[in-house]
Amino acid sequence: MPLAKHWNFNKDEDLVLSNLKGFVHSNPEVKLIPSEKVIFNPNSDTSKKVCLISGGGAGHEPLHGGFVGDGLLDAAVSGTIFASPSTKQIMAAIKTKSNKDKGTLVITKNYTGDVLHFGLVVERAKSEGYNVDMIPVADDVAVGREQNKMVGRRGLAGTAIVHKVLGAASQTTGGDLKSIVGLGHAINNNMVTIGASLDRTSVPGKNGDEIEFTGSNEAELGLGIHNEPGQKLSPIPNIDALIDDMYHKLLSPEDKDRHYVEFDLKNDDYALLINNIGGTSSLELYAIAEHVVNKLPLSKKPSRVLISDFVTSLNSPGFSITLLNLSNISKSDDTSFDSKDILSFLDAPTNAPGWKPKHFKPESWDKSEHTQYVDTPMKHENQVTSTLKIDGSSFASSLKNSLEKLLKEEPKITHYDTVVGDGDCGETLAAGANAILDALKNDSSFKSNLSDPVATLSKITEIVEDNMGGTSGGIYSIYLTALVKNLQKAEQVDTKSIAQALYDALYDGLFKYTKARVGGRTLIDTLQPFVDTLHNSGNLKDSVSQAKKSCDETRNLQAKFGRASYVNDDEFKSEEGGIPDPGAVGLLAIIEGFVESV
Repeated sequence: MPLAKHWNFNKDEDLVLSNLKGFVHSNPEVKLIPSEKVIFNPNSDTSKKVCLISGGGAGHEPLHGGFVGDGLLDAAVSGTIFASPSTKQIMAAIKTKSNKDKGTLVITKNYTGDVLHFGLVVERAKSEGYNVDMIPVADDVAVGREQNKMVGRRGLAGTAIVHKVLGAASQTTGGDLKSIVGLGHAINNNMVTIGASLDRTSVPGKNGDEIEFTGSNEAELGLGIHNEPGQKLSPIPNIDALIDDMYHKLLSPEDKDRHYVEFDLKNDDYALLINNIGGTSSLELYAIAEHVVNKLPLSKKPSRVLISDFVTSLNSPGFSITLLNLSNISKSDDTSFDSKDILSFLDAPTNAPGWKPKHFKPESWDKSEHTQYVDTPMKHENQVTSTLKIDGSSFASSLKNSLEKLLKEEPKITHYDTVVGDGDCGETLAAGANAILDALKNDSSFKSNLSDPVATLSKITEIVEDNMGGTSGGIYSIYLTALVKNLQKAEQVDTKSIAQALYDALYDGLFKYTKARVGGRTLIDTLQPFVDTLHNSGNLKDSVSQAKKSCDETRNLQAKFGRASYVNDDEFKSEEGGIPDPGAVGLLAIIEGFVESV
């Protein structure tokens, strides 16, 4: 079971109330009723528009309080984590913002506690003369009809779409309660969602032993947002296979128990929402979005793509996919609004901080040419060449041997960097090595120019720039660029001219951009002794020997540059003999591997 860690708040602190108080510090457009945990928009004029109120248990932020704002919700009420607010809290929201004449719509997620508490308040409000109605959002497809005949589908990320569309419709059209309710039913009836996660969520203040976490090589499909279990998937599936499975459950007419919304895969217009369930990094979320869009089984491109954390489950590391069938809404008997209206409501600006998709002009989405990828201006740059000649096949053999030796050393380099750095040095070097090896094997233009050392090194520099990130990638790129420049000055290829080019590339090139020198515990501890010795003596064997000696001495050095400079001294001595600098070890492998074949 993973360790569920949370910050240590004060023993008797109401964490939900602290969250709401913290939230309003950053939002001058809302007010808070602390005793009832109600956030409301004091600026919305509910005498001219239908009042929209929502709420439910905490733990789904930015739902619900984050959606209070112009063109969205007028008020939101929060219960404790994963628990419905009380009827007293909900009634406070209605009395604060509702106008009896224009009407109020209460939006909940379809969970028993929410439906009972909000429903009871709706009935009480009616008895007090309020014109009020309620919509329980139900968009989940993971739960079949037979399994939940009495309760129905759960409310998931589609809740955010209902909030946004109805909020904008109420604000911009001034429609009456009946028309807004009808639109809400049309949206709800034509929306499907399914989620997947690598693990359940952990709840602040609760013992982790109370939670059945997912196994180390498991994921769950169709889980709920309150730690309700889903279908276990083991091992963790490939992302494309998982998304295929999710689309099958969202769209397949063969599964009669879960086929809630009809889609014409060839002709229907639709909106796509990709939701972060809480603990998915932005890096992964947008990478997932690329796969979700590429795997879409519908012929048309989405009319809108919305990506953010809309409805979360605390820190659950998952995502969900929601599809809204716009074409069906245009045919719906529940509303007179059509698909263009829905898109305008989704596009409408709002100051609610929880609605993070930016407002774009509709024509930006409507462009038929939706290809957003363009060729790099570097693609057609002239290749650097020279009249210098070498034995291309011999150079290729030495280069191949050099890179293969580096790849053999990669696990050791990665281990060293994991102890004293950020763990990516070996992977960065391997990425560059594999890319160069691939070019040696498959790039005909590269292979045809191997007899020209300037053209070859220029191409290698380009490959390194494209495939090696981080500090080491920058250092290699700068040095190789300077080496190409200085090699172009040579009249012939011999030890003396190469040594001079290597020397000038170091002292007049790389050293302009880094203060690292021998003794700094960097790859310079290998590079500088090799270059200096070759330049002074012309002896290749001695040059390699001096580079190796200096590399080994990094075991006794404290780092002065890069992320390793922040590492405690004890870490460098954590293994017998000390830990050498990973970058210096990697460069030594390259040099030794090349020289072995010369």
